[in-house]
Parts: sequence; C-alpha cells; structure tokens
Amino acid sequence: MSLEFLFSRLAVRPTTTTTSQICRQCRRRGVATVPPRATASLSQSLQSSREQQQSPSARQTSTSRPARSTYDIASSAITESTTKTTLYQQSQAQRDLTRGYTANDLSRQVSRKWKTGDVYSPHDLSGPEMAKWKKLRRKPRPKYDVLDQLGMNPLHYYKNFSIMSEYITDMGRIRGGLDTGLRPVNQRKMAKAVRRAMGMGLMPGVHRHPELLRREHKI
Repeated sequence: MSLEFLFSRLAVRPTTTTTSQICRQCRRRGVATVPPRATASLSQSLQSSREQQQSPSARQTSTSRPARSTYDIASSAITESTTKTTLYQQSQAQRDLTRGYTANDLSRQVSRKWKTGDVYSPHDLSGPEMAKWKKLRRKPRPKYDVLDQLGMNPLHYYKNFSIMSEYITDMGRIRGGLDTGLRPVNQRKMAKAVRRAMGMGLMPGVHRHPELLRREHKI
C-alpha cells in the first residue's frame, strides 16, 4: 500500500473530538425540539377533561333532562283522552247493569218491526233470525230507462217533489245511474232537476219530503 492511500484514510476518518461535539449538538437539538402533534393533542384532551370535571356547569348540562318532542306531547294527550273515554264507557255500562233494562231499551235492539197480529215462534227471536232483518233489501235495478219510455224531460218536473224523491236517498243524496237505470243524458238532467228543486227550497236537502214521510207513517 502506498503512503498516499494511508494519508487519505486518515484525513477522511473523523476524530474523537468532532464526534463528541456532534453528539452534544444532537442532544441539545433533541431537548429543544417541540413534541410531535399526536402527543400535543393527547395532552390537550387530558387537560380539557380535567377542566370539565372541575367545572360544575358541565355536570349540570350533562345531567339535565332533554326537552319533550311534539310527538311525545301528542301521544300523551291522545292517551289521556282515550283513558277518559274508556272510563266513561265503563261507568255508563256499570250504571246500565245496576238499573236494569226496560221494555223501551229492549225494543230498540230488535231489528224486526213487529206489527199487531204477527205470529212468531221463540226461534224467530234468536240472534241469527233477527240478523236477517238487518240486511238492506235494495230494489232491483230497472232494465229500461223510464224517462225514455214515457218521453219525459225531468227539467220540466222539478216542482213535482214526488217524482224527484224517487231519485234521492233517505239522506237527500242523488242516486247514481246504477240505481236509477237512466241513460247518462237523462241521469244528468235528473240530477240537475233535483239540485234546482233543492236550491229553490221546494225539497229538503238532508231528508225526504215531509209530505212523503207523513204518507208513509200515516200521521
């Protein structure tokens, strides 16, 4: 080996004094450096938790009762109203049981209207037989248009309440075409005549004509 190579190796290798100086500088930098962000955020969270534990206002807010929502208020109101209704019904039923039934109360529950001279058996007073009288018996649908057969224009007879009453219900509603059997043109004319009679006050709008009721019940 040549002397030049040996001298070059000695020149490149650092001395012990330089290494000790570098180590001291590294130590100074390590002490003076700021802690990383993760450590800083952890310390901030710990400090905030300690402050919350020490402050009494934070405890009060955490234990405060949440406000009632609109749904809770509505449900409580409905529950109170239903309980009042059920209590009233139970008290009314208890009063009916204590006072007993009269002949008038029992007659209202009978669906069949008995007439003088009707012959019946105990079987006719049973529940299934009485339920048969509750079913509405509708008139069969007419096969032909009555107005076309007679050649009548219902708008000319709006003053005749007996004709108009045939095309309204007991509650004053106009019957549909399925019940009357009229053609669409005649059905519209009849509905117009009925509305005209009710608008002029010739017929009541919520019940049948009093003259017809008087004739049916023979008052």
